[in-house]
Amino acid sequence: MNRSFYVRLATMLLVAMAGWVILWPSFTKIAPAWVVARVPYRMNLGLDIRGGARLSYEVQIGAAIASRRDRTIEGLREQLAIDYGFHSGTGRLTEEASQRLGTKLQFRRSEIDNREFSVIFRNAAENTRLTNEMLTQRDLRLVSRVGDRVVAALKQEEAERIERESVEEAVRRIEQRIDALAVRETSITTRGETIVIEIPGSNQQYFDEIRDIIRKTARLEFRMCADSATALERFRGGGELAGRVPAGITLESEQVSVGQRGDGSSISGTALFFRAQGPQGRRDLERFIHSIRSDIPETYDLLIGEDDRRTRRQQQVELTAEQKFWRSYTVEHVAHVTGDQIQAAEVQVRQDTNQPYTSLTFKTDGSRAFAQITTDNVGRRFAIVLDDLVKSAPVINEPIRNGSASITLGSGDFRNQMREANELSVVLRAGALPAPLAEGAMDFIGPTLGQDIIRRSITAAAIAVGLVMLFMAVWYGSAGWVANGAVLLNILLQLAAIAFLGATITLPGLAGLALTVGMAVDSNVLINERIKEEQRSGKTLRAALDAGYQHAFTAIFDGHVTSFISGVVLMQYGTGPIKGFAVMLLIGIVANLFTGVFCTRIVFDWLVRGLKVKSLSFG
Repeated sequence: MNRSFYVRLATMLLVAMAGWVILWPSFTKIAPAWVVARVPYRMNLGLDIRGGARLSYEVQIGAAIASRRDRTIEGLREQLAIDYGFHSGTGRLTEEASQRLGTKLQFRRSEIDNREFSVIFRNAAENTRLTNEMLTQRDLRLVSRVGDRVVAALKQEEAERIERESVEEAVRRIEQRIDALAVRETSITTRGETIVIEIPGSNQQYFDEIRDIIRKTARLEFRMCADSATALERFRGGGELAGRVPAGITLESEQVSVGQRGDGSSISGTALFFRAQGPQGRRDLERFIHSIRSDIPETYDLLIGEDDRRTRRQQQVELTAEQKFWRSYTVEHVAHVTGDQIQAAEVQVRQDTNQPYTSLTFKTDGSRAFAQITTDNVGRRFAIVLDDLVKSAPVINEPIRNGSASITLGSGDFRNQMREANELSVVLRAGALPAPLAEGAMDFIGPTLGQDIIRRSITAAAIAVGLVMLFMAVWYGSAGWVANGAVLLNILLQLAAIAFLGATITLPGLAGLALTVGMAVDSNVLINERIKEEQRSGKTLRAALDAGYQHAFTAIFDGHVTSFISGVVLMQYGTGPIKGFAVMLLIGIVANLFTGVFCTRIVFDWLVRGLKVKSLSFG
C-alpha cells in the first residue's frame, strides 16, 4: 500500500467523522448533553414538514410615493425661503422662517394623486419663482402653471423606481428584523407588491410577536413641540370652529415651558390640546384630527399620544384599553432628527425606577443635528414620534451633545415594558420600512399535520432505501455491499451538509435526497458493470478495478455535471419549494461523486491491495 492510499483513507474517515459530529446533535434522543451544548449545527425542518405559519403583507406603495413627494415639498420650501431671503441656507428651516414663507405661498397636497401637489402664491406674479429647473432637479414634472397656482408631480419613472425599490427595501428590513430575533428557517418571497413570509413552529404567541415586529413601520422622528402656537385657538369656546369638536373629545389647556430666559429661568406658556378616552375615543380623535388638517397651518402637524398623568408608582399598574386617555400634540411639520441617523439601539433598565427603556446612539450627522436642536431650544418640549405616535414629549433642560437619547415605554408592568423595549430596539436597529405594510392572510399548518408528514416521509424513504440496498446486495453480491455502504455514507453527508449550512429540509428537499440516492446507486451500477466487462476480457481483478473506474468515471462525471447545471439554474431562479429541491440536489451530486467514486475505490483498493483478495462478486 502506497502513501497516497493512506492519505485518501484518512480523508474519507475524517469527512465521515466530521459529518457524524455535525449531524449528531440533531438526534437529541441519542446525543449526549455535552455534544448538544458544544456543536451548534442542527437540521432545520421546513414549514411543510414541521408546521408553522404563512404570513402575507402588501407593501403600501402609495404611502412610499407620498412620503417621497412630501420630502420633495420640504426641499422646495427651503429653497423658496432662501429665494425670498427668509432663510440663510444653513441648517433646517426655522419656525419663524416657515411662518414668514407662509405669508407668501402655501403648499397643497393632492387628495387624489399621491404624486401631485400645488403651490399657491399670494401674488400670482410670483409664480415664476418656482422654476422649471427647480422641479427638474428634484425629479418633478410641471403639470400646469395658471394664475397663482403651480401644479407639479413626481415623474413617472421616479414613481416606478420608488415602487420597485420599496418592495426590495421592505424585504431587506424584514430579513434584518427576523435575523435580529434569531428566527431561523424562515422563507421570504415576493409576488409583485406582496411579501410572503413562512415561519416554522407551533406557538401562536410566538407568531403574534413576530407579526407585531414585522408590521411596524418604525419611522422614528424627533420634532419640536409648537406649544406657543395658536393653531387651536379657533376651536376654543366662542371660536369660529368650536362647534366642530365632536362629543367625547375635549379641548384642554396646560401650562408648559416654552423657552428659557437669559438667566436660565423657564418661560411658561399655555398649550392647547384635544383629549379623549378609550379605544373608541382614540379612533374618534384620529378621525377628527384628519378632518381638520386643512384648518391647521401647514407648518404644523397634530399628532396623538397616550396621556398618562399618574405617578410613577401608579404607572406600574397597567391600565385597560378603556381606561387609557389619548391627547393631541402640536408639533412642527419638519422632523429635525430621524431614525435614519441612529447607529445603535439597545434595551436598558433605569436603576432608580426599575423601568426598561430603549437607549439610542446617533451617527455622526445625527449627533450633530441632535446637539444643535437641543442647544437652540433649551426650555422647550420636543416630541419623540414613532410611526406618527408621540411616545413622549420631554422638556430640553440643557443641550445634549453626547450623541445619545432614550425612549421610555409608557405605563404597564415590567414584563410588558421589557417586551416592548426589545421589539422597539429590534425595529430601530433594522431601520424603518420604506412604506407601511397591510397584513393579508395568515395560514397555519398544524404540527399534527407536520408530524404525520414526517412519519410518512421517513417510512417511504426507509422502504425505498431498503429495497435499493436489497437489490444491490442480491444482484452484485460483495460489490453490492460496498455500494450500500457508500449509499449510507452519502445520506449521512447530505444531511450533515444541510445542518452545517443551516438550510431547511422541506418535502421537495426530501424528494431531492431520494433522487440523489438513486443517482448514487446508478454510479455504482455503472462501475460494477464496467468492472465485469473488464474481467470477462481476461484481466485480473486489480487490473479490472483500475480499468473499470477509469472508463466509468467519464460517464458518471458527465451525467452529474449536467444535473449540477440544472440544479444551479433551479436555485438561481426558483423560489420556495423549488429552491429547496435544488439545494438538496446540488449537495447530493457532490456527495455522490465523493462516496460513489472516491470512497468505494478506497474500499476496493484495501480489499485487493491490502487484504490480497483474489476474487470479488460483481454479479
